Amino acid sequence: MKVILTDHALNVIDAIAAFVESKNTPGSGKRYALKFKKSIEKLAKPNVKYAICNHERLALLNYSCGHYNDWVIAFRIENNALVVYQIIHGSFLA
Repeated sequence: MKVILTDHALNVIDAIAAFVESKNTPGSGKRYALKFKKSIEKLAKPNVKYAICNHERLALLNYSCGHYNDWVIAFRIENNALVVYQIIHGSFLA
């Protein structure tokens, strides 16, 4: 199954990577971004039906949710592709 990251989702991953890089050793942001993207790729399994997110706002948009560390990955399965629309820190959904 193909994985598609919207521009918004890519911008969030880039911002997270820049933050990690600013707090750690050189190259740490890039490594974090790669691990984040690999965790998204693991969600892209064929013939899997994901439940709608528990959070009301995300459920209204018919998003399914995955997680990476403290981050919530809001996505939909469309045309045999996993499309990531939002990446939100879990503390913002409380």
